Amino acid sequence: MMRICDLRFATVLLAAVGLAACEAPSTLAPVTNSPPPDHGTIPSAADLRPFYADKTWFWTDGGGYFGPTGTFLAATGTGDKANYAKGFWWTTDRGAMCFDAIWHTKNSAGDGVTCFDQRRAGEVWYQKKEPSGSWYVFKSELPKPEDEFAKLKPGNQIEAQLQAAKATLSIK
Repeated sequence: MMRICDLRFATVLLAAVGLAACEAPSTLAPVTNSPPPDHGTIPSAADLRPFYADKTWFWTDGGGYFGPTGTFLAATGTGDKANYAKGFWWTTDRGAMCFDAIWHTKNSAGDGVTCFDQRRAGEVWYQKKEPSGSWYVFKSELPKPEDEFAKLKPGNQIEAQLQAAKATLSIK
């Protein structure tokens, strides 16, 4: 009797799994240009450095400046939400670009390290924020305005916002 119940349960389970596999998903998976883990080459530190050195990377409400000697400066937000950071940045031969900075806010200051992993497939560069970001196209073969790479502009273009944040936070 136990064997018949086990067989019936297994049959019902397999039928349910089979039907579920045939059912359309309720939401479609996002379309990405994510390379599979074994796709793309790991760029060297020397390959990555020119993307960032002496450039400002613009973000939604501010940006970060990657000085040519490794200095990192950033500022985001305004008013009560203003903050700024000072630290350093580097690239690695494992395809990473990282920055380590002390972030100052209205009520506190704290150290934070942020890293982005990079891969290259032909002339297309991919990037993801570590440790758990998703891969996205950082720089297309023919660069597009929506590429993250397009948000990197020459020189320190964040200094005025950084000084304003320091003044707002009353930090000299």
